[in-house]
Amino acid sequence: MHLLSRVPCTQVELCWDQELAGGAEMRTRQLRGALAEAFAQDDLFHQHDPITGKPLYRYPRVQYRWRDGRGLVVGWSEAAGRLLALPWLDLELRLGTDKRVISDAALTFRQGEFGVSDHLLSYRLVTPVLLFKSENYSRYQELGEAQQRAERDRLLVSNLLMALRGLNVNFSDRLYATFAQLRTRPCHYKNQELLGISGEFLCNAVLPDGLGIGHAVSHGFGWIMAI
Repeated sequence: MHLLSRVPCTQVELCWDQELAGGAEMRTRQLRGALAEAFAQDDLFHQHDPITGKPLYRYPRVQYRWRDGRGLVVGWSEAAGRLLALPWLDLELRLGTDKRVISDAALTFRQGEFGVSDHLLSYRLVTPVLLFKSENYSRYQELGEAQQRAERDRLLVSNLLMALRGLNVNFSDRLYATFAQLRTRPCHYKNQELLGISGEFLCNAVLPDGLGIGHAVSHGFGWIMAI
């Protein structure tokens, strides 16, 4: 393995004073909204300029997820230190119609390693990746099976490179990636129904667990783990 970079990463696992049920996609969206409101002056939490309100087009340094009734907040690069310094305990959040107080926050800090592998590595999509927007999905549907497979792999490579560039990682070789197995299902994002792809892919990049790729990674989509 040829090491390219180490990027700081902090994960905060939030426990609540009362149990909180509900679907992961819905709760992730609510968690993002609640923390964006709680830390409104910090644009890392909501991807909008606090003064103008305009969107900031960049790879999200803070990403939100949901697992087994608990909220996960993942911070990359400069956001890693920010998450470590925040007063999580006893913070009250409104998630949809539910109010909850954070009773415990488990913080994990690590250095995420990025590199070039001399062989293909296997990764699993913990949450579906969103590779298509409405425009390119219409064109994709008109393609034959072989062309669709090639287009999925092309978009996979493109979105992996965007995530790497977003964290200032320069992938010095040609990046190869292909889906090894997949399944699709509709996913809802900002009042749109988009195609979500789950499964496994192969890649010659060394990627850290917990990296998010594709569209809407701050909403919990495209969360990967090494197999």
